[in-house]
Amino acid sequence: MKSKSLNYLIPEMESKSESFAHKTIKHWFYNKILENNPQVIEASLEKYFETRRADVYFKFNTGQEIVVEIQNSPITSKEITLRTKDYNNRGIYVLWVFYGDGKGVGSPKSPHHLKDMKISPAEIRLHQLYRGRVYYVNIQYQEEKFQPTKPYALHFSFSDTFSPILFRKRFDSFFIRNVNYTFIPNWILFCANYGNYKIARFYDRNAKSSLVELLRGFAIRNNIFCNNSFYKIKNTKKFYKLTCNVIEDEYGKNIIIDALIRLIENKNYILNKKYLVKIKKKLNKKVKTKIGKYSS
Repeated sequence: MKSKSLNYLIPEMESKSESFAHKTIKHWFYNKILENNPQVIEASLEKYFETRRADVYFKFNTGQEIVVEIQNSPITSKEITLRTKDYNNRGIYVLWVFYGDGKGVGSPKSPHHLKDMKISPAEIRLHQLYRGRVYYVNIQYQEEKFQPTKPYALHFSFSDTFSPILFRKRFDSFFIRNVNYTFIPNWILFCANYGNYKIARFYDRNAKSSLVELLRGFAIRNNIFCNNSFYKIKNTKKFYKLTCNVIEDEYGKNIIIDALIRLIENKNYILNKKYLVKIKKKLNKKVKTKIGKYSS
């Protein structure tokens, strides 16, 4: 089920520089992170750093500093990288969060497994920086007031229908990906160094890692163990078909194949990697390279 945008209900604030949604989410993150991270010794809204202005700022008793960037408006992948590097050069970790119904996303996002969604280049860039996740928050209308939702994470994988290339339609540029939701257990933050970047994030699990664990359980229940290599291809065909029958509607074939290949790294599972790679190549040959009237 796709999220229905509440933007038509959300009033505009007097400030031309900040929307109601941006201001609401910013204050929500400030309060929730402050409440749930007792190590914070300093916190502020609108923290200025010479040419930069962070939406929210925290300093922990470890000396680590974190800024939260709430992204509601369109932004380029280049600007994501530049802004992250700029904070990192000051020794500051960055937590990026997209408003799921905002103008910075390719198509509206919600905490669900969804297929063939538009993903902006900026979302793809954050997916790279965060090693397979992008954080979002939405706004819901309950009890006659607007309330931000709990943040959630989405993992992108290749579509089974469309090519992984960058599509362009009029003035819009986007990728088409399957989207898988992962739960964020709490508001506690930690800092991570991914490559040359200092990233602040939640304690959520990567969707592909969670899928590997799910498939591991399937393999055990279906006794996918055998010492005779003769049964490898037979087992692989059977297990792949079973897996697709159970979870393809949620995940799509591409991520299922990738997870099965990762599962094969455990040599106790008699599955044929070459067969899975062959299936993936056939799948990729069928994808569309033109979007036509696509309007998701």
